[in-house]
Amino acid sequence: MAHLYKLVQNMNENMVKCYQKWFARPVYTETINLMDIAELIQRNSTAKKSDAYAVLVEMVEVVSDALKASKRVHIDGFGTFKIGISSKGAETPADFNANENIRSCRVLFQPEVTTDPSTHKRIKKMIQGMTYQSAASLVSAKEIEERGKEEEPEP
Repeated sequence: MAHLYKLVQNMNENMVKCYQKWFARPVYTETINLMDIAELIQRNSTAKKSDAYAVLVEMVEVVSDALKASKRVHIDGFGTFKIGISSKGAETPADFNANENIRSCRVLFQPEVTTDPSTHKRIKKMIQGMTYQSAASLVSAKEIEERGKEEEPEP
């Protein structure tokens, strides 16, 4: 199945190089949650939906605990999660105060990659072989516009 996109024109005059140019933006048809994933696992394996859901819920908790404990979390075939910190600089190590200098933290995700033997380029495993299709070919322009209002990314 192809990933859907729509075209959006950049109307930000401050972005001189790309002002009024058209860019592809993803179109999402739905959001799935842990229960949906558990149901898909049940369809594709011998595991029961309730068992798969219980494992997924526990996995979220285990990953969260590991990240809080300064660990990287690598899930084979998927990728690696780690914490990134944004901080304000201090003049000296003695002047650094975590409560005052650390502004925020975020979860970083690095998808697992493989190397294409012919080009030697790194390819993200999860999207390897992905194709694209204009959402306009499947739904009306009005529907695309309404979906775009829900989540409009920056150009």
